Amino acid sequence: MKKYCDNCRKEVEIKKVIREEKYSIRGEVIDIQAYVLICLNCNQEIFSEKIDSEITEQAFAEYRKRHGLLSPAEIRQIREMYDLSQRSFCKLLNWGDKTIYRYESGAIQDEIHNDLLLILRDPLQMKKYLEKNANLLPARQVSQLIDTINALIRKDKPK
Repeated sequence: MKKYCDNCRKEVEIKKVIREEKYSIRGEVIDIQAYVLICLNCNQEIFSEKIDSEITEQAFAEYRKRHGLLSPAEIRQIREMYDLSQRSFCKLLNWGDKTIYRYESGAIQDEIHNDLLLILRDPLQMKKYLEKNANLLPARQVSQLIDTINALIRKDKPK
């Protein structure tokens, strides 16, 4: 396989090797095994945006695992369970407009935000939360959300 090497200033043959990489996330060092590309001509590492993104995601996933934080997919699943847009979910939670977008795109959430999401994963808890915070959404949307929550609660009840 060939890639452009900035050091050699030309297309060169490369190899993929596994190295231990250290990432500092919120002051904590995360060690991960990661693929890197090496120029066979000068033996220098070649930057790959795709691989760099994968390594960052891997480090973030390890950090989330260590701290019991929800993954981006789990956060999206909670929001979609209630059939809410990112913007509406942020309004209901009284968070900034782009907060859920960032979390669903891979940013690591605050522990307090994570704790609230864990609680709201339970439709009964979401119903209680909505009763206290219904003023944060338009009445029509509150009514639709109540219907969704009630359907989820009925579905969860043992028969």
